Amino acid sequence: MIPGIVSNCWQWQLEQGTRLEDLLGQALDRGYLAVELRQTCLGSFEKPDGFVPKASALGCLADRFPEIQFDLALAFPFLGPAGVVEDPLFQAGVEGARALSGRFRPHLRLVDLETTGGMLRGRETQAAREVARLAESLADTGGWLSLEHARQPWTSFTRVMGEARRLLGSRSDHLRLCYDPVNLLFASDRPDPAEVVRSLDAATLSMVHLKQFHAGELQISIEAGEIDWEAQISGWARHGYKGPALFEVRPDERIWENLDRSRVYLESLGGRFRSWSLPCGK
Repeated sequence: MIPGIVSNCWQWQLEQGTRLEDLLGQALDRGYLAVELRQTCLGSFEKPDGFVPKASALGCLADRFPEIQFDLALAFPFLGPAGVVEDPLFQAGVEGARALSGRFRPHLRLVDLETTGGMLRGRETQAAREVARLAESLADTGGWLSLEHARQPWTSFTRVMGEARRLLGSRSDHLRLCYDPVNLLFASDRPDPAEVVRSLDAATLSMVHLKQFHAGELQISIEAGEIDWEAQISGWARHGYKGPALFEVRPDERIWENLDRSRVYLESLGGRFRSWSLPCGK
């Protein structure tokens, strides 16, 4: 798998005035080759009013860090009402993903923090049509649209994804899943993450998020907790997944130390993390 980081890991550093460019340079020095630039944690590369990404500025990051595989991440109600494809925030996301792509494909990741299971009930087919329209916008650029499950029932979310991919037909490869096992803990139907990872199709995955939840809060590093990471790693190995795996641990002043400790823990579980060989402690 490709080692990576989600930029909200750097929230503390960004709030202290560290430039996003400097953090990306440190990440690359440490061997992280994939970075998800998440809305609200883009530093000077987003507008403070509404946290809209500045597409014209993001292109310089792809030029400066051509080795990094970027995706741009937004909170966006893709399971909501019709017409979301015309929303200015989504259009800014598409433009930003194109600007960031460099030698990789444009890649936009969305998470819907607004639409509840109750709001989605009876609207799955309509939601799938809207998702397919959103994915078409990325397909037109040769890119991917990735959707991350939030708090909706996992069964409803997967039905929407499956129907949207069916509607896309030959372009279904442009709609992907961003898999985050911790989010399954908040789904109303409470699926077992160990069972979910066994059911996934690696060909539909764009990335996985790495974090841990314990004692009612997100942890500053990955260790034993509510997600059985050994089972997750075993599931990915069974599927032959080789894409990005991005750390999304809780922001902290000692973020690099926490990331090093997280990597060592995952390596101790065996499987695909043993091949990362990241330079710790630079």
